[in-house]
Amino acid sequence: MAVKTALLLASEGRKVVFFCGEGPVCEDLALSDVETVCLDMPSINSNPSRLDAIRNGIWNSHAYESFLGLLKRGDLKDAIVHVHTWTKVLSSAVFAAATENGNPILLTVHDYFSVCPNGGFYDYNEKRICERKPMSGSCICLNCDKRSYAQKLWRVARQARQDRWVRNNPKLHYAFVSEYSRDILVPFLNSEYPYEVLRNPIDHLKRGDDRHEHDAFLFIGRVSPEKGADLFCEAVTAIGAKGIVIGDGEMLAELQARYPQIEFTGWVKPEQMRLHGINRAIAMVQPSRLHETALLTPLQMLEQGVPCIVPDRCAARDYVEEGVNGLLFKTGDVEDLERAMQEMLDRQLSPVPIRIDDEEYLRNLINLYKRVN
Repeated sequence: MAVKTALLLASEGRKVVFFCGEGPVCEDLALSDVETVCLDMPSINSNPSRLDAIRNGIWNSHAYESFLGLLKRGDLKDAIVHVHTWTKVLSSAVFAAATENGNPILLTVHDYFSVCPNGGFYDYNEKRICERKPMSGSCICLNCDKRSYAQKLWRVARQARQDRWVRNNPKLHYAFVSEYSRDILVPFLNSEYPYEVLRNPIDHLKRGDDRHEHDAFLFIGRVSPEKGADLFCEAVTAIGAKGIVIGDGEMLAELQARYPQIEFTGWVKPEQMRLHGINRAIAMVQPSRLHETALLTPLQMLEQGVPCIVPDRCAARDYVEEGVNGLLFKTGDVEDLERAMQEMLDRQLSPVPIRIDDEEYLRNLINLYKRVN
């Protein structure tokens, strides 16, 4: 989204500087009119020095100095700083640099890292949504991390350093990618500005020839517990329907062995998606156990006229009108998912395709920039 936003703005002749931590710079940016400043630093996960990764993950002093120096350039004195992500390389130091320099700052909130140490309001060990107050005693004591409790404590240290410049920064503007994620986060934020919603545009898939038989339920995403891949496989098997899983992840081998009747394709390119499932889809099932912030796959499917089955505690529900373009089920409840899938078989919904384009996103973004500035 950061790359797409930069390219859309530059296509209108606007001056854009793209500041990033890890290289290489993608070809689309390199061939555009966007000025790119890349620190060529490793991300936390790719850094060969664990000590360096631990230190820079909490506070990246090189990112702070580099970004502050960039902002002091004459032509960027009053530039709007639009942040999309910072946790993997840059750290909250970029927020500090922009705040201290007096630049207006807009954060597009793609996850929950602005307030939650593990970024998801999710207990990865219990496989359920976490209801604890972020950074409370019960939050700090809970081993909710996917890796270890030591990793959780490091995330707590990072969050404590970050809170001053993000969560408790009154000068920070927010653009949430869904009403759902906004409503979860706003109670924990302390900005003096209105909390805006700016929906992401989507990459458009082509459904192509629609004369195929719609004979299978479709799962697209990471094949992992938090994304509910196991729920999909269990439910589609229970109702005796065909299933197609597009994606890869830690549970792939296990689910392939347990459910040989389900078709597993691995990752496929977007242009191949219709050949591997979209044309055959009765519905796309998004059984995530996470809140999510804005799942793009359901939007892509709805744009193709494919109905969606999504959890009731997930941002994807913002796009689904019950009984019109999809159905809801209780988050994490495989029996209720079976009920929704069986209902979809019985009803055979054929929703009118929706269209979400780049032009609308860019127009809304520029209007938001005017309010930020």
